[in-house]
Amino acid sequence: MRVVWALLLAAGVLTLVGPRTRRVGRRSDRRVDPRRVLMSLGVGAVAALGSLLIVGVPMVALLAGVLGGAVPVGMRRKRDRQAADDRRAAWPEAVELLAGTVRSGETLAGAVAVVAERGPIALRAEFERVAGDQRASGDLRGALERLRDALADPIADRVVATLILIHRVGGRESARVLHTLANFLRADLALRREVAARQSWTTVAARVAVAAPWIVVLLVSARAEGRDAYSTPAGAAVLLVGAAVTFIGYRVMVVTGRIPE
Repeated sequence: MRVVWALLLAAGVLTLVGPRTRRVGRRSDRRVDPRRVLMSLGVGAVAALGSLLIVGVPMVALLAGVLGGAVPVGMRRKRDRQAADDRRAAWPEAVELLAGTVRSGETLAGAVAVVAERGPIALRAEFERVAGDQRASGDLRGALERLRDALADPIADRVVATLILIHRVGGRESARVLHTLANFLRADLALRREVAARQSWTTVAARVAVAAPWIVVLLVSARAEGRDAYSTPAGAAVLLVGAAVTFIGYRVMVVTGRIPE
């Protein structure tokens, strides 16, 4: 059992002291998709035009256009976060399958191929790339490191560090190390779900705090007096400052309620 703990501790150290320049590289690899830009501009233009026709206040229309243009970006980020959450939830099952395959006498490369074929759906494509990369190059460690760089996930960092250590050291304790790691990941995910459920009120409160004052602005702008007031430079400045304060407050609440990686 001491060997198991030692290997897991070493894997954790590798995760902490391993190269971090890849995170900068991942950010630099993000390229702007012209289709998404056009979609954001189109949605923003429709929102601005609709607000101008309904409310008749230029600054409200401008803010509505900005908000409308941000909707496709927010939806894309939400899909990316959901995909990342699905992959995280699948890691314990994938590691457990690796442990069982290694225990049966298969090599680590063979275990990776088994996960690519029969593992959790959320991770099959990633393990298929690792298996194909390993068959093409013969370098399992390099294939695992490229998987780690592509996923950009702390759990993936932990798993890959453990697999690289097992590939380097080997031994009869490999299956037990993977089984222990799977239990750790399962417990960590359960704790994160519990914390996320308890902090869900923060997200709800942030959205209510953002929406409530602007609903009032729309109701006031529906009247001629309010429309005239917000159409003046002073009224536009009030709306602009209010939008900035709303954005800052929303971001502070979201960051406060975010669970650390």
